[in-house]
Amino acid sequence: MGLKGKITPKRQATRRALKDREPKIVENVKKAFFIKGPKTSQVVNFALKDLYMLKKPNGKILNKKNQVRPFEDHSSLEFLSKQMDHSLFCLGTLTKKKGHCLTFGRMFNHQLLDMVEVSINVDGEFKRLSEFSGDRKKSVLFGSKPMFVFQGDEFEVSENHKTIKSLILDFFRGEIVEKIHRSSIDRVVVVSATNSRIYFRHYAVQHKRSGDNVPKVRLDEVGPRMNWQLRRVKTADTEVRKVAMRQPKARKSQAKMKNKEKDKILGEMGRIHMQRQDTKTMALRKFKSLQKRRREENDGEGSKRQKVQEMNE
Repeated sequence: MGLKGKITPKRQATRRALKDREPKIVENVKKAFFIKGPKTSQVVNFALKDLYMLKKPNGKILNKKNQVRPFEDHSSLEFLSKQMDHSLFCLGTLTKKKGHCLTFGRMFNHQLLDMVEVSINVDGEFKRLSEFSGDRKKSVLFGSKPMFVFQGDEFEVSENHKTIKSLILDFFRGEIVEKIHRSSIDRVVVVSATNSRIYFRHYAVQHKRSGDNVPKVRLDEVGPRMNWQLRRVKTADTEVRKVAMRQPKARKSQAKMKNKEKDKILGEMGRIHMQRQDTKTMALRKFKSLQKRRREENDGEGSKRQKVQEMNE
């Protein structure tokens, strides 16, 4: 037993795992698990695998079917989220009325925050990764940070579309970085909303020579290609959303820091802005050697003045 009656783990690996799950000022990369519902189809299985490839390596796919109905009872999803320490999930199901469906959800403190259910293969436009040419897929490094393009006024007006936009960003944005090199931008996710449809497209970015510093950019579709239709949405409560969006005070104080730099060799360095000071009038430490020099200089100046006066006389 440890302090305050807490059980302290004996193994070092267990301690590291528990420490990794503790709250942090800068969060880890959000991980997702992909799960099958009670009934699935080949289209749903292919969609889950392709989305897992886009999320890889920060994802895990479960191959067994599960009796999960998240809009009725989401306790099993919360249990899996806590066991695997994953805050995102994608559930694939097949029903007679809605057809092939995917449910995207998000957890906060291992409790369901919000989720969205969409139908895929609308208009028969589903096309998986393997159906595209292999030359285009060579330019895409899975696990890299993609760009995002959201087309349509619905993403700025409709609350349901705002939730979908937020979920897509959380799913595929990867690690948060301050800077990124232009050559590492190799793919873009384009989501368009029009006529009660949501079009999900994934493109590879190819940089061509242009004879200038700015290269020519070419987009090649690499899949998956899906047309979605919105089915059900469960939005987060206002109070829970405020708690989830709250930032720690330490992070706010770090954002306000100015004129500070960190160096690997010198460490933390600061810059101070002051008025110009006159070092001659400042009370500095006086050394005897400097005093002798000043006396000799004063004596030399006095003898020169005497000689000048004698010459004038």
